[in-house]
Parts: sequence; structure tokens; C-alpha cells
Amino acid sequence: MISTQELIRLVRGPVAVAEPLAPYTGIRIGGTADFLVKPKDRSDLARAFGFFKGLGFPFFILGRGNSLLVSDKGFRGAVIATHFLDRIAIDGDIVEADAGVHVPMLLERSLQASLGGMEQLESLTGTVGGALRRNAGIAGRRILDHVEWVDILRNGRVKRLKNRELSAAGQAPVVDADVILGAGFRMKKLSAKEKQSAKKALEAARIVRASGQARLSAATGRVFRIPREAMDDHGTSAGKLIEACGFRGKRLGGASISEADANTIVNDGCATSGDVLELADLARKEVHSRFGVALELDLTLVGY
Repeated sequence: MISTQELIRLVRGPVAVAEPLAPYTGIRIGGTADFLVKPKDRSDLARAFGFFKGLGFPFFILGRGNSLLVSDKGFRGAVIATHFLDRIAIDGDIVEADAGVHVPMLLERSLQASLGGMEQLESLTGTVGGALRRNAGIAGRRILDHVEWVDILRNGRVKRLKNRELSAAGQAPVVDADVILGAGFRMKKLSAKEKQSAKKALEAARIVRASGQARLSAATGRVFRIPREAMDDHGTSAGKLIEACGFRGKRLGGASISEADANTIVNDGCATSGDVLELADLARKEVHSRFGVALELDLTLVGY
């Protein structure tokens, strides 16, 4: 049995009870969570983690929610938000970013220091923590390809996983019970010409994101990622394969494949989580039928 008063005394950040999760997701879908905790710093997060872990109470870590799909029935457990984890520090060619840092901001701050090498990931819209959890990527590159270390909270203690300890073959470096706190990324020093080229790429990606956000008030992040081996064979993206199947704009219930990006699903105002999953499954099956590519879901499912 959870003591709300004990939790409030323990954690310095705000604690909400029976909080609707839809406003915390990009797609604006999802029922309520029993608790929503917003710790103020890493130590506050550790206390919240220890509280729920010690009681065996289910919980998950919430970033910006762009790649999150919450069941309409909600989540019978606690949600710990990481919005406060937003520090970026640069030391030589290493850029350290907290889990709550927006990936585009990581790339922007790195570029300001004439550092680059991760420009292939400019279209990722979530947080560093979320991207590391899923080992997100685009165009055959994954975020773990650039990682020197990942800081995690494991069994209540901070642990640093060096690159040699990270799982091979593109797998995520942490288990479900771990909390990602941040990571160090090794960048390369950019020449003036390279910096200008990288700046143009990031500017173009920013315009696309801004345009998409203006048109899409509620949408997922990337629904699928294409397996690395399939990328080698096809040299394309999940969105291009879905578009080639004629699924751009396809609708099911209150959800539709985005006209702007076929690897994004839009909530047209009345979509359910079931609509989103069913539409995603239709696209996945069609891509597999036509191209023999088994797309991998890049959304985190909560409450299923």
C-alpha cells in the first residue's frame, strides 16, 4: 500500500495523484497514472526510485513523451519525469548530456563548440534518455554508435557503463529496471567548412520539425526503425518504405499516417491507443509483404 503523504515528504518535487498522461505524450493519448512525480535533481530522482522500488510498485521514467504510447486504460503505477535533467557540459571532444536533454539541443550546443559527427540523428525529436533506451537512429546510424559512456541508476546506485561494456549488435545498454541519467558522446572537431555544412543540415531539420509541429498538434515520434541489415540492403528509411506502400495519409479510426512523414502517426482528435497500434501493425505487415523487411517498433508502450 502506497502512502501518499510519505511520498510527498520524501520527494522535494511535485507529486500528483491519478494524473492523466495524455498531455505528457506527443500523440496526446493515454489514461491516468496512479502517481506522477517530478523530482528536482538526480538525488531526488534516486529517492523516488528507491521508494517505488522498495515497495515493488510498478513505475516508468518519462522524458518528453514523443515516442510514448500509453494505453487508454492508463498505467497502474507511478511515473517519474526527467524534465529537470537538462545539463550539457563540453570537455574537449566529449559532450556530456543529461537524460532530459532534447536531442536537437544536444546537436545544436555541440555545433556551437565546433563539434559534430552526429548530424545523421538531426531528425530525432525525443530526449537523450529516450533515444538511449531505444537505441534510436536513422539512416543506418544509432545513437549508441557515438556513446563513450552511459550513466544509470541501478538498484539505487549510480553506475557508469563504458562503451566497451555496452551491449553489442546495436542492443540497448540498459535493462528495463535501470534509470538512464545521462551519457557522454565523443564528437569530432569540425573544420569551418564542415561546421557550415552541419549548420545547414541542422537548420533544415529545424525547419522541417517546426513545419511538422505547426501542422501536427498531436502526433507520435518515429513509429518504426529499420533494422541495420535491411538498411544495408535497401538504403532507405522506414518512412520511405511505408510511403512506397501507398500508406501516406491512410486512416484508421481517429488515427492516420502523417502526410508529412509516413513514419509518424497523427491523432486527428479522437484517436485511441488501439487505433494507433492497429494502424502501425497494418503498415508493418504491408512493408514486410512487399519488401520482406520486418520493421521494428520504435515506440515505447506503457500500460499494455
